[in-house]
Amino acid sequence: MDIPIIYLKDKQVFRKEAHILKLLGKPIDVVKKLHADGYKLVHIVDMDALSGSSTNLDVYDALTYFINIQVECAPKIDLIHKLLSYRCRVVLVPSELDLSEIKEKNLLVAKISKNGEYHLDDFHDVILEEADDASIKKFKAKGKRVIVFDDYKGTQLVFGILTYSI
Repeated sequence: MDIPIIYLKDKQVFRKEAHILKLLGKPIDVVKKLHADGYKLVHIVDMDALSGSSTNLDVYDALTYFINIQVECAPKIDLIHKLLSYRCRVVLVPSELDLSEIKEKNLLVAKISKNGEYHLDDFHDVILEEADDASIKKFKAKGKRVIVFDDYKGTQLVFGILTYSI
């Protein structure tokens, strides 16, 4: 499954092109077009939520009515609970944050580096920043669905491929 990556800041959607954010438009319009193009899941890097702000919650409330989304945010438990209440998949870099009280573990996604060793019991899926066949096999053996970036050149089947080309 291809998963487009978009950036959200100040209620506007951007795409990253050569490390520069290019305006795409209003979130609802952009994501409706992605849905019409056949995408089932959209990965959102929320620049505001990465700072701990919850200003885009109304956007997520509207989006989750017609498409699945996963949102990268700061590891703030209140923000995570709010996103989960809208049925957003929440993407976090594993940290010392206690996620044991979260009931919706099937919506938690760990974003990890190649050499990272993390406690992943609370996470359903993993995004591998630098995927290779061995790391994919390792996480699949732990029962995790694996998502990779579109530069992955290996042979292992994965759950999803994150792509910047939308």
